[in-house]
Order: sequence, then C-alpha cells, then structure tokens
Amino acid sequence: MLSLDLVFRYRTLLGKCESGVGLDFDEIDALTQIEAAFASGEPARDGRKWKRIPVELSAMVRGGDLNDKVAVSELAPGGLVVHGAPYVDTGMQVEIVIDDIDLAMSYRFKARVQWMREDAGDDYQLGLELVGMPVLIHYGPASADKTQEMERIAA
Repeated sequence: MLSLDLVFRYRTLLGKCESGVGLDFDEIDALTQIEAAFASGEPARDGRKWKRIPVELSAMVRGGDLNDKVAVSELAPGGLVVHGAPYVDTGMQVEIVIDDIDLAMSYRFKARVQWMREDAGDDYQLGLELVGMPVLIHYGPASADKTQEMERIAA
C-alpha cells in the first residue's frame, strides 16, 4: 500500500497547489520527493511523465450505472490501469474506490477513462487518468478509547 499512499499524498498536494492555497516548505519537499520516486529514469517512448508501479489491489469503479469490482495492476501519480472492468466510454469520468480493510480506510480517486482494451472474456482493461483531489475516508473505531466512548453513549 506504500505506492497507493504516495499517489494519494501526491494528488492531495497537487490539488492543494492547483486550488491556489499553496504549499508550505515541508509540503514542497514532500511533493519533490514523491516526484523523484516516480520519475522515469530514461526518456519515455510513449510520452509518460511517471513510471508505473506494478500493484495487486482490488477496487470498485463507480460512476453512472457502474458499480463494479476491478483489479488495479499499475499505479502512478498520473493514473492507473485496471483489469476486469465493464465497457466504459472513453472520456467518461469515474470514481475508483480502494479499501484498506486492515487500516479501516477507503481511498477515493476521481479519474477519466483515457483508453480501453479488451481483456479476458467480456471484460476490459482501462487506462485511467487521475483528476482532482482524492478523498481518504476512515471508518470504524480508530482507537479503544473511542470504542469505549461509543459504548458509553449507547448505554
């Protein structure tokens, strides 16, 4: 999940910067370090700015009539690749939801479908460009103190 955390942090800092709020020196340093971690060591033949990191994550793709489970196979600060997706029109905006059950967190990214290829069976492989600021949702009790507090409120 380290790559996912870095992409989330990068997209959050980039969104903050693009919104006009600006970044402090520590945030600028963090942004620079993340860019260096994903920098392509050699000029990309396909014009990509970032190298893709292979990952094995399950996710949900949502938007319009979509609410389908997919597998994320590649991840970069600019986008991701998913497998096992339903047919989606190029240019459609979707939401990618990646849950981390162990940490009780849900990463939510807005994305635009850049390309689509046939995958196994009736499924498709999608190239998604990340857009906007992501959201991180914490669910469940974060600590034993909060659990005890909730039990006391319920009583």
